[in-house]
Formats: sequence, structure tokens, C-alpha cells
Amino acid sequence: MMPCTIYAQNVVWEAQDHFNKFNNVEGGWLASDATISLPLPDNKTLWLFGDSFIGEKNGEFGINPLKSKFINNSAIIETTEGLTTLYEGTLANPSSFIPGEGSDYFWPEHAVIENDTVKVFSVRIKNVDYGTPGFNFQVGTTYKASYKYPGFEHISTTKFHSVTDSTFRFGACVVRSDQHTYIFGVRDTTIGVFKYPLPYLARVSQTIEEPWEFFAGADTWSHDLADAVPVGDRAMSESFYVYEKNGKFYLMMHEIWLVGELWILEADKITGPWNTKSSGGTENRFAVIRKPSTNITYNLFAHPHFQSEGKILISFNVNTTNFNSIYTDTRNYRGRFFWLDIEGAVTASIPDTIKLFSTPVGIGPELSGNEQGRISYQPASRSLHIHDVQASYLVSIYGLDGRLYMSLRIEDDTEIDCSHLPHTIMIISLRGDNSIETKKVLLR
Repeated sequence: MMPCTIYAQNVVWEAQDHFNKFNNVEGGWLASDATISLPLPDNKTLWLFGDSFIGEKNGEFGINPLKSKFINNSAIIETTEGLTTLYEGTLANPSSFIPGEGSDYFWPEHAVIENDTVKVFSVRIKNVDYGTPGFNFQVGTTYKASYKYPGFEHISTTKFHSVTDSTFRFGACVVRSDQHTYIFGVRDTTIGVFKYPLPYLARVSQTIEEPWEFFAGADTWSHDLADAVPVGDRAMSESFYVYEKNGKFYLMMHEIWLVGELWILEADKITGPWNTKSSGGTENRFAVIRKPSTNITYNLFAHPHFQSEGKILISFNVNTTNFNSIYTDTRNYRGRFFWLDIEGAVTASIPDTIKLFSTPVGIGPELSGNEQGRISYQPASRSLHIHDVQASYLVSIYGLDGRLYMSLRIEDDTEIDCSHLPHTIMIISLRGDNSIETKKVLLR
């Protein structure tokens, strides 16, 4: 494993063991994003993930594309004995841990356990075509996916009755403090030419099934979501974490718009205000992330039930603009873990520098010469075009649920009729003896 390089190491240190424990997960988990945790009874941890690769490894960090599937979410249960993947279906034919509805699917956010039920806040996702492989989606509103504990049998996925406005997304972070459980969320806000999420807050006394109260300003709470106001003017990423320590509250986040920076905000109350420094808030950039241009980072989350010498565990997501490189090296699509000195991060005058890779990883023969971009889709004719073929290749078309829709061997440039396939995102795999190209395509 090529470790991250951290310069200065004043407030953040790499937690390599927490990355390594995901290298060999029983049940075939290989790579994904989100990396959200929920402590469970008996010293267990539930890990929740978004889009996930499930299947067989190829070497230390590779994926065997012929024996792996891509599903929209997964989970891992961690015990003192090891880690085990959770999803529907089988290893040979897995489907999402949180089942989809029609062509829509769900990405998990934070979760709670109430009595014998685990309840996962889940955002409903629709497929759209923005022309960027890996990012062709539209984020919807909040649902609740319920599971029996400890067996994790899926009970149902339902809306929250209190969330009456679908432009809100609650569940980014759930915190128990004093006499309430607080549920952080976001809502996209447009100011001038910019659109970004602002933080909102709801609370319940005992269970998330009861009517929610929404922060309505000046220590006021309302059962009507229409009365809700932001708990700050700091733009939030989709995932963040609020932690209480020594009478203070700390909000940790990755900068929005995929900017490789880690920030921390401090407030006296859980309601903030979580404001920018220019608005009188306490915020500080405690780390910057240096990475190859093909990698992106986003969505910090904290796992404070893991601690070391007063520091808490945090993670952020790693992804790539080169979807195919994940098959060669899963480090392009796995979260990174670090120990964070919370109070030191607030006062650090110079941010630590985290360097992911010296050079891009997973960029192999599949990206050289004329072998780039051999897969294209023509919406007008609903046909797939494979060009620059000079040897024998296997073309496979998978749905996001892992289902194989088509597989054929080609030896020359080929046009494939896709008119009989569903109007949805498919994964196209082109595999030869010495190279592989994989592409997400919206069939429309």
C-alpha cells in the first residue's frame, strides 16, 4: 500500500490500519464511497457505502471485471472477528443493500438504531445525463430504510412524514445531545449565480418516528418545515459531522465543489450559528489535499467511537474522473482515514498538507494510444459503437444492479443495437487480452 504523505502533521495523522482493514472483506466488498459509520451494541460498527463494487479481487488492489458487479449501495458489519459485506442477492449476483424503486435508487446517509431496528437515512437518486461518467445523477429527498437488528433483514423504505418539502435532504449527520436527537440536513440555496447547500436542523425527543421539530431561529422550534431557517450561512458539503466536546460543538467538513480542503467550525450551541468567518463565525481550514488531476475528494465524515490518544477518526471520499482506473486500482475509489485533533484543528495557523499519490495510480494500458475512448453511444439510433478494434474483445453490458443484459465477442469495429434495453444507465465493459475499458452510458 502506498501511504498518503502528510506534511507538518500538526492536527491530522494518517490512520493506515483503518484503511487496511477494508482490503479483504468477507462477501466481496471491493471499493465504494460514502464511508459512513454507526456504532452498534456489542462493540460492532455498521459501515454504509454508496455506489459499490462487489466481487473478486485481481491482485492487491485490482478488480476482476468478469467476476464483479456494480451496485448502488452496500454495507459492512465490523465485529471483533472481522468485516462482512451486506447486500441483497448473492456474491455472484448482488443487488443493493437498500433496494431501489423502479429506475431510482438510494444512497445512504447517517443512521440510528432504535430498539431492535436500524434506520438508515437515505437519499433518493434519479438517473440523468450530465455528460460526466460517474456523476450522471440528480439528488432527491430523504427516505428511511429500516432493518431488523441483528439480522439486517430489510423491513421497508419509506418517506418521513415530517419532511413535507422535497427540496430538503435530512440525515447528513445525526447527533444525540442532552435530551434530544438532532438531525442535520441541507437545502440547496441560490444566491446570485451560485447554488449551494445551507445547513438545517431538526430534532426529536425519543425516536425519529415522532413528529420532528425544525429550527426556526432565535432558539425557536416548529413542527412545520415551512418555518425552518438555516443554522448558518456556511455552504455545506452533502456529508459532514458535528461533534460535541468539553461544552463546545465542532462541525467538520470537506469543502464543497470538490475543492480539496478540510474545514472545521466551532460554536457554543448545536444550532451554531455555523457561519463563515466573514459573518462572525469560527471556521478554520486545517488541511489541504494534494492529488493528481484525475482524482477528486469530497464528503468528510467522522467516526468518533474510534479514538486514539484523544484524537477522533475521520475519513473523506476519494474518486476518479477515470472510471476505468478503479478496476486497475481500487485506491482510486476508497475513503481515506485520519486521526484528528479537534481542538488543535480550530486553532491551527497553517493547514496540514495531505498528499494522496505522487503520480496517478491505476492508469494502465487501457488508456494508451488508440485504445482510448473506443466506446461511444448514439442516442438517435440507440446504438453502441465500438471502434478501433484490432483484436478479439468481449463486450458486456451490465445494469447498475449488476444484471448482465448482453455479452458478445467482437473482432472488428461493431455497432450494437440497444433499442431493446431499458432506458437507464448501463455499464459497458470492453475486455481484451491486455486491456480493459469500462464506461457508464445513459441509454435513452
